[in-house]
Amino acid sequence: MGVTLAKTVIEATGLPQQPVEKEFNALLAKYGKSPETLTIEELREVMAEYLQIVFLEMQTEQSA
Repeated sequence: MGVTLAKTVIEATGLPQQPVEKEFNALLAKYGKSPETLTIEELREVMAEYLQIVFLEMQTEQSA
């Protein structure tokens, strides 16, 4: 089996693979996506939602 899109994204972060893989796979599971069959469009959807959540959390922290 070839390298999946999920694996490529995880490796491209340059961060320690184990914790990033755990976090990324949990995020995919939350949205009902599989790391083995993840498409680029699904990745875009999940990451857009994730970034929205991160930005809102940052805004909340800065307001406190």
